[in-house]
Amino acid sequence: MQSRFFTVAGASVAASCTGASCAGKSPVSAGCSAGAQTLASMVVLGTPAAKEFLVEHRYSPACLASWTTVTDIRQPDCLYSVSVWHEAIDDSTGGRTRTAAVGSGSACSASTVMMSTVGKANRACAHSTWEGLDHCTAWK
Repeated sequence: MQSRFFTVAGASVAASCTGASCAGKSPVSAGCSAGAQTLASMVVLGTPAAKEFLVEHRYSPACLASWTTVTDIRQPDCLYSVSVWHEAIDDSTGGRTRTAAVGSGSACSASTVMMSTVGKANRACAHSTWEGLDHCTAWK
């Protein structure tokens, strides 16, 4: 059985969910961001074109869940934003689901809510306001 406890700067943090019970929850408040891995990343242009945003597909092995994060690369000037969301495709039915989009805004970074990875492939997506195009990482 996989442990759902992490050590963060000397403190123990317990993950409060696993798999489907993580769906719709914040990775930070659920204790899933500690020990998480970046499965894929990409840089997306915002407006103006000089604004670059790092978009990451994050995964928690303890929580069996993943999510998308966005960070403004050129902080602290975080007046602009880019929209990101997380998608999943069910391995058996092919049905797709998607989280609500979030933007980095004045906080300089943000995360979507989590989606279960059990029986699903997931990916991170973003909309480039400069190009007017959507970009996604590969399905994982």
